[in-house]
Amino acid sequence: GGEGVGAMSNVGRMDGAFFVSRTELLSWANSTFDLSMAKVEQCANGAVYCQVIDACHPGAVQMRKVNWMARDEHQCLPNYKVLQQAFDKIGIQRHIDVDKLVRGKYQDNLEMLQWIKTYFDRTYTGDGYDAPSRRFSPMLPEWAAGSGSGGGGASGPRPSTGSATGTPTSGAKPPSSGRASPPRPGHLGGHRGAVAELEVLRDEHGKLRDEVVDLKITVDGLETERDFYFQKLRDIEILCQALEAHPDPHMTVGRFVENVQRILYAKDDEDDEDFADAHQR
Repeated sequence: GGEGVGAMSNVGRMDGAFFVSRTELLSWANSTFDLSMAKVEQCANGAVYCQVIDACHPGAVQMRKVNWMARDEHQCLPNYKVLQQAFDKIGIQRHIDVDKLVRGKYQDNLEMLQWIKTYFDRTYTGDGYDAPSRRFSPMLPEWAAGSGSGGGGASGPRPSTGSATGTPTSGAKPPSSGRASPPRPGHLGGHRGAVAELEVLRDEHGKLRDEVVDLKITVDGLETERDFYFQKLRDIEILCQALEAHPDPHMTVGRFVENVQRILYAKDDEDDEDFADAHQR
C-alpha cells in the first residue's frame, strides 16, 4: 500500500517529513531495523538507506553488495551506487547528493533520513521484514550487529563453545590423536585453563573493539567540526577577495562586519544562502 513512488520522489523541504526530530529518527531506525545508532552521521556510508529501501521493495536492492563497515569515501561510494541502481529500478526520481552524504555532514544525512523515513511510512506494507538477516557483510559495525537474539542469520560469525551434546563446534577443539588414549593427569585442567583464557581474550577483544568504535565516532565528530569552521573561513576569504577585486564604494566597516557575522553565525544548512546574501550586499 501507500502512496505511489512518483508522489514521494519530490517531497519538498517544507513537507512534514523535514520536521521529524533527530531523536525520533534514530529511535525509529533502531527499533525498526534492529540497530543501535547514536548519531545520524552513522548513516553516512549509505548502508542504512539501502536497508530501508530493501524493506519497502524486496529484491530491488542488491544487499549482498552493501558494505556495512564502509568508512572512507571510496568505500562508501559503491553503497550509494547500489542505492542509485535500486532507485532507478523502482522509479524513484530523488537526487542523491552523494558528495555531501559521504562526508558525514549532519544536516545532509538528517534530511536524507527524514525523507527516507517518510518514504518508508508511506510505502512499507508491513510484511515482517527481518533486518539483521539482510545484512550480509562478513563484519558489521557495533551499531549494526543486532540485538544478539539470534534473528540475524547474516550478522557475521559468532563465537561458539559447543553444542548441547558436548560435541565441539567451530570454537576451540581439544587436541586429539588418531588413537583413544586415557586422559593424563592435569590434561583436563589444562584444557579448562585454555578455555578460560580464550574467554578472557574474547572479552578484552570486545572491549577494545568498542573503544575503537567510540574513538572513530569522536574523530568523525571532530572532522565534521573542522570542515564546518574551515568552510566559514573559506567563505570569509572569498568575500574579502571579491571586495579586493571589485571595491564597493558603498561598503562600510559596519556593513562588512555584518556580512562576516552573518557567515560566522549561519547554521550549516543556511551557509549557502547567507554567503550569497553577504556577497550581494
